[in-house]
Parts: sequence; C-alpha cells; structure tokens
Amino acid sequence: MSEKGTTHSLAYFKQKIRAFLDEPLPRGVNWSHVFGSVLLFLIALQLFTGILLAIYYSPHAATAYESVQYIEREVLSGKLIRGLHHWGASAFVVIIALHILRTFIYAAYKKPRQLTWVLGVFLLLLVMAFAFTGYLLPWDMKAYFATRVGIEIAGSVPVIGKYLARLMQGGNELNTITLTRFYAIHVIVLPLLLLGLAALHVYLVRLQGITPPWTNEGEPVVYTGKFYPDQVLRETVAIVFILAIIGFLAQTRGAPLEAKADPTSTDYIPRPDWYFYGLFQLLRLFPGKYEVIGTVLLPGAFFTALLLWPFLDRNPERRLKRRLGVLALGLGTFFSIVVFTVWGGMEAAREKAEWEQQRQALPPDRLTEEDRGDPETGKMLYSELRCGQCHDQPARGINIPPGLERAGSKYKEAWLIDYLQRPYRIRWKDTDVRPLARMPDFQLSEKEATHLTAFLMQRKDPQTFPPSGFDWTETDSARIEEGRRLVQEYACTGCHVILGDGSNLGPELSRVGEKLQPDYMYHLIMRPKEIIPDTPMKDNALWEDEAEAIVRYLMTLQ
Repeated sequence: MSEKGTTHSLAYFKQKIRAFLDEPLPRGVNWSHVFGSVLLFLIALQLFTGILLAIYYSPHAATAYESVQYIEREVLSGKLIRGLHHWGASAFVVIIALHILRTFIYAAYKKPRQLTWVLGVFLLLLVMAFAFTGYLLPWDMKAYFATRVGIEIAGSVPVIGKYLARLMQGGNELNTITLTRFYAIHVIVLPLLLLGLAALHVYLVRLQGITPPWTNEGEPVVYTGKFYPDQVLRETVAIVFILAIIGFLAQTRGAPLEAKADPTSTDYIPRPDWYFYGLFQLLRLFPGKYEVIGTVLLPGAFFTALLLWPFLDRNPERRLKRRLGVLALGLGTFFSIVVFTVWGGMEAAREKAEWEQQRQALPPDRLTEEDRGDPETGKMLYSELRCGQCHDQPARGINIPPGLERAGSKYKEAWLIDYLQRPYRIRWKDTDVRPLARMPDFQLSEKEATHLTAFLMQRKDPQTFPPSGFDWTETDSARIEEGRRLVQEYACTGCHVILGDGSNLGPELSRVGEKLQPDYMYHLIMRPKEIIPDTPMKDNALWEDEAEAIVRYLMTLQ
C-alpha cells in the first residue's frame, strides 16, 4: 500500500472513532444505560477465562472431575480463574435481566427497534443455554443430577420430548457422550452464536441510536451530552464496580465443587444453580401429569410473549404515566420470577439441610450398603474407558491381553477392585520378555473400581466352570502339602514364578490365591486347552484329586 493510501486509511479510521465518541446523547440518558457495555465486558471476561480453563479441562466422565481439581490445585491462579468464570456467569444473568427490564420500562422496544429487542431476547436464551451446558462440565454430584433433571424436563415436551432428550443426551444414558456434547456446544457453538448476535445487536443500537427517554418516535429530541466523556465515564465506573464484585467473590468463595458424580446415588437431591431455581420451583407446583405446565407451557408462554411483545404492544407512547397497565404487567411478571427464584432457593436450602441431617443419622451399615458397586455404572465405565478394545476378544494363546468374557468366574472381587486402582504388569510374552502393551492406569477411585468390578463380576460362564463340588473353605494341611509336592513334580515353575523361584513365562503365582477363584483354577488345571485355546500351558491329564490338591496349595499363596 502506498504512503498516500495508508494516510487515507488512518484518517478514515480516526474519523470513525471520533464519530463514535462524539455521538450525541438524548436528554435523560443516565446510569441505567450502562448495562449494554457491562454485558460486552462480561462476554470478553467469559471468553478469556473460558479459554484458559479449556486448556486444562478434560471432557471425559472418567477425568473431567480430576481435571477441574487439577485446575484449582495445580494451575497458577487456577482457582481464581475458575471463580471469575463462575461468578461472571451469574453476573451475566443478572445484568442481561436488568438490561431487558430497563429496555421494557423505557419502551425502547417500540418501532423501529423491534428487531433489536428480539435479538436481546435471543441473547437471554443463549445465556441460559450457556448456563445449562456449563454446569455439567465439572462432573460433580450437583452437575450430574441437575443436568439429568434438566434433560428430563426436555423429555416432558409433548410428542418430541423423548427425541429431544435423546438428542441432548447422545443416547439413553447420561455419560461421556453427553459430557463431550455439552462441552462442544458450550465452547464452540454457543460462543459463535453469542458473538454473532451481540455484534448484530450492537450494530443496530449504533445504527438507530439510543432511544430518547420518555419521547415518542417523531417528536423533537433534545441532546444534552456526548458519548465521550459523559457515558464512557459512567460505563467505566460500572464495569470496574462489577469486576470488583466478581473478583472479590472469586477470591473469597471460588467456584463450588461437590463430590465426584456418582450415578448410583439414590438419596442426592438435585439442586441447580440459582438462575434455574424458579423453574425448579414450578416443577414442585405441577407434579405428575401436570408437569408439562411447569416445564413447557408457562416457560414457553413467557419467552414467546417476550419475543412478540414489540409487535403486540402497538401503543406509540413511551411516557410512563400513559403506560401504567403495561408497566404493571411487566413489573408484575419480573417480580414473580424473582419471588419464584427466592422461593426455590429457600426450598433448596431446606432440602439440603434435611438431607445432611438424614445422612448423619444413617447407621454405618446402611452407608456401606449404598456404597456397593453398581453394575450399570460399571458398564458405563467399561464403555467410556474403551476396555473392550483390548479385552472383548476371547482368551486364547498366551492370553495377552486376557479376555474378560468370564471375569466373574475367574477373579476374586477384592483383588479386582484393588488391581483396577493400581494396575501392574502381570503377563509375559516370552521368558523374561514383557509384551509392549500393558494395562494403563486410569487413576480410578475406589468407588469407580468397585462399580467396574460389579459389572465384570456379572460376566460368568457356569457351563465352562460348573461347581467343582469341593468345599474350598476347608483347611487340610495334608492336602496342601500334597499340592505343593505336585507343583514341583509337574515342573510348574518352568513357566511360573512361585515365591521367588521359577521362570517368567506365564503369570507369577506368588499371590494367586488372592486373585483367582478356586473353581476357575481347578477347571483350568484340568482342561487348560479347552479353557484357553492355543495356550502354551501343558495338559498333564491330572486326576481330580491331584488338581484339587494343587488348588488348595495355590490358595495359600497370598
């Protein structure tokens, strides 16, 4: 570009900036007109903090909660950043509600600004969508169960409800697919829509100018100031004030994080974030077959009325005293929402207190019963961790990796729970040669390992492993000694290490007694080629009493 062209471009740019700053302000523009600029600041704050959080966040049910903990504990200023994002979201809801209320009171939605109002309502819906998709991401108890209730609300929509719920959930269960879907919507789809709608909204505001307060369209407008410095100063003060409040809450209270989501919990009471308290309170007022009134009809009617209001209210008047009926209707609706929100918050606090009292009153054995593994949750974990990619093939040959099609007949439950939490190398590819693949450490909690074990223990094969008829609870020192002798006689240590002696070809047997079920060991010793085709384990054609004696000896290796 030539020097002359560059100079012309700079002059044009300066002219536009000067025109923007010198925009005349109608008489009556005051502090109530700062909400729009505050919202633009909050959009920037949410995008900035959201990008920082996304760098460390892992959108997977097995790791999401831990990644949030890592952000708060290990990332520099991570707790503050997450707090700013959390409280910034709450501030966004408050400010956009006040912005719409101010626009309604000043009748700034009237012709020719109908489209500006409609865009504002869509921005409100986007903010609520941000809130709904965002509070699932920490994958804690509140996130999981509140989201499940939200999806159930969507499922109550007549005709299309079940399809809508399935679309939101990504299937029949709330799991990793749901989480990644919400994450993609939250960090990609909604931000693009928000930026586009916000840009168009601001463009229309600048194109049509600020609505002259209490002045009808076509009447003379008195201008008493300029955007700079009058309104710029007010908006700067408002932004600094809001940022100070958000920063204080983020620093002192942070963002809430409850225990990790446990889908098997039956006594947890779902509680949403405060901006959905009103909707949850409606659900309490319309239970059972009347639920659709609180979930669909009333909220749908409210947002439909908001969208159509500029076209329904055709009265050209903007003066308050000539719009008393409309103002009463609007303010009454606004305060009804506030009352339902406060009411819902009080009910949520009461239910939480009652739940805490009940938990403290439960006897220890009741808690233990509820903490047992749930096969359905284990099935979900098995799918999410992609265990089947390695273990769904039937056990054959050297059994690397082992098939889990009959894990319930093979492993002892306690060993499996411990191993899933702290996996270690078991298999050998050849004498003293480890296979390249190994069991990854998914950093499972005890609860997760218990759920996964409960699922695996359901995988039984009673035809291949029928009850042997031996009472393995009996202790017979003579039979145990006989088993030890037979192990030496049949050279089992040629492939297995037992108490430090032997060859590393097959799994070590030094602690096999706490790992494998007796009946499994018995049938494997009796029929190794039938149990694991192509296995290098030799079939010694043992008598039943010989196999029984060896098993009794192996059971002592713990």
